[in-house]
Amino acid sequence: MRLGVLLPHRAVVIQSTRRPALDECWSVARMCDEAGLDVWVGDSVVAKPRVEPLTTLAYCAAITTHARLGTAILLPALRQPTVLAHLLASIDQISTGRLVLGLGAGWALPEIVREWEACGRVHKRRGRDLEEHIIVWRKLWSGEPVTYAGSDFKLTQATVGPLPWNEAGPPILITAGNRGEIIPAQIDRVGRLGDGVITTYLTDDDCRNLRELCEASFEKHHRPRPGFPMCVYTTVRIEDDAATAEAVTADFLSKYYGGGVNFRGLMGLGSPTSVIATLKRYEAAGVTDLCIRFAGIDQLSQLERFIEDVAPAFA
Repeated sequence: MRLGVLLPHRAVVIQSTRRPALDECWSVARMCDEAGLDVWVGDSVVAKPRVEPLTTLAYCAAITTHARLGTAILLPALRQPTVLAHLLASIDQISTGRLVLGLGAGWALPEIVREWEACGRVHKRRGRDLEEHIIVWRKLWSGEPVTYAGSDFKLTQATVGPLPWNEAGPPILITAGNRGEIIPAQIDRVGRLGDGVITTYLTDDDCRNLRELCEASFEKHHRPRPGFPMCVYTTVRIEDDAATAEAVTADFLSKYYGGGVNFRGLMGLGSPTSVIATLKRYEAAGVTDLCIRFAGIDQLSQLERFIEDVAPAFA
């Protein structure tokens, strides 16, 4: 199981919108690269503001050499698909093929609806728009001229350049099974359009169930992918005292989400031994990748402890 770390590009903005501590983000990226960990970013424009994710990944591509650079998750439907296809292919080239795309359609929450409105997009169409993005990206990434009538755009013998580093393009992991909720349309979308699945707030039993359902969906759509990637986004707080870890995490997530914290699923909260045991449960359930968000403002010290005391158990 590969381990990766969510850059604190939202955490630093929570502390200061005018002068976010961006050097902390770049330090995390370099430390992950040296330690063999991947680097992930989240996405939001106005609902949960952060340093823009794709700009961030482009910078990370320039200061790292080995880490895969992932989105957990990107919300394509907030953006125009042709422009995004060009941007993603460029980042994939800059990073020499290290880009991994975790994609989602966004929650059905009032603040998310307002975010879609702020970006001039239609929230009720977000699922269809997500699918259209993936279809259009792959057409444009083929290198062949594309003629296509989209929902609110039109391509006439259009091409983009550069193309992605690899002919297949960046791996596309599509959200399904969040919070253990199985929505058939999401499972079907993974099977039709994805290379794998990305999810959050799951138990290990939820992960086993989700893997079985996605595997069946791939088979149904004649796209078998044995051992397909399954990435879980989870939270870690390393403390010698478990109660302290839980308290720090509750406070951090309340500020991160503005309330409404969901503690469902597995989180690595407590001593290094306890964190390892929790993450090993994910590994045993067939999870191939973890995107780890550290709770708390002391991101660098948490990462240092993780690299020293937890990561070696997964080498």
